[in-house]
Amino acid sequence: MHELMDIPHDLLMLVEVVEAGGFSAASQRTGIPKSRLSRRISALEKRLGVALLVRDPRHFEVTELGQELFQRGLKIRDETRSALTTAQDSRDEPSGTLRVACPAALSALFIGDVAIAFAHTYPRVCVTLKTTDGTTPDDHFDLIIQPARQALADSSMVAQQLMVSSFVLVASPGLVDAAGFPAGPRSLAGWPAIGWSFHEHASKWTLWGPGGETAEVPVKVRFHGDSLLVIRKAALAGIGVAQLPKLMCQKDIDEGALGIVAPGWAPPPMSIHALYPSRRHLTQAGRLFWQPFRRLCHRAANWRLGQDS
Repeated sequence: MHELMDIPHDLLMLVEVVEAGGFSAASQRTGIPKSRLSRRISALEKRLGVALLVRDPRHFEVTELGQELFQRGLKIRDETRSALTTAQDSRDEPSGTLRVACPAALSALFIGDVAIAFAHTYPRVCVTLKTTDGTTPDDHFDLIIQPARQALADSSMVAQQLMVSSFVLVASPGLVDAAGFPAGPRSLAGWPAIGWSFHEHASKWTLWGPGGETAEVPVKVRFHGDSLLVIRKAALAGIGVAQLPKLMCQKDIDEGALGIVAPGWAPPPMSIHALYPSRRHLTQAGRLFWQPFRRLCHRAANWRLGQDS
C-alpha cells in the first residue's frame, strides 16, 4: 500500500525531469536534490520493471512508456494544482505563492509597482516577479505577460489581450543635428540604428505610414540589445535611432531628450497578452493580482490614445 502511495509523487518528479530535459535542470527548477530525483525515478522504474529514461553523462532520452507516463503525470499535476487552488480559495485571505513573468521594460514601467503593492496588501502570498526578454519562459508561472506582433502560437494556455502598445522612431537631438532630420523613411537608409533582438531582421525595419502604406528601410545597426531599457539609454546617448514604445519614452520626448524622426511613419504596434494555464487553475492570488493589473493596462491604453490624438 505504501508503494502505491509513492507512485503519484514519483510521477510528479518524472514530469519535472522530462519537462526540464534532465536531472540537473530539474533540480535547479524545483530545488529538489539531483540525487533524490534520480533515486525516485530509479525506484519507479524498478517498481514497474521498465525503463522510463535513457541517460548517461552525454545523453538523455525519454522512452515510449516514459512519454506515456509523463502525459499521465501532467494530468495528476494539473488536478493537484486545481485541488490546491480550491482549498486556497476557500480562505478569506489568499496565501501560497504567485509566480509572474513579464518583460523587464513592463516591469519597470508599472508591473513591478503592481507586484509590490500586491505583496504589501496580501502578506501571506509569496510573490515572485521574473523579468524576461519578451519570450515565453520555460519554467512554470501562474501569469505570463507576453508581447507579440503576430498571432500567438497555439498552446494549452489561455491568452487574453490586455492592450496595444504603439511604437515610435526616436533619436537624440545631437544625432539628428549630425545626420540631418529625416523627412521620410527613405531618408533613414544607412542611419546608425539600435537593434532589438525581438525583431527577426535587425538590419531592415518595417515602418507603417499614412493611409496604410508600408516601407522597408535598411539601417546600419551599431548597437544591439534584448532589453528595451538599455535600448532607451543607448538612444539617449546618441548611439542611433531606436524603435521604442511610446509609453516608455514619452517623457523623454516631452523634455526634448529624444525626438520623433520621420514623422507620420512608425514601427507596427505591439499587442500585450496575459497567459495563464486556465481559469480553473488560476489561484485566488492570481485573480486578485489580475484585477488592478487590468485596470492599469486600461488606463495606460487610454493615456496612449490621448497622446496620439
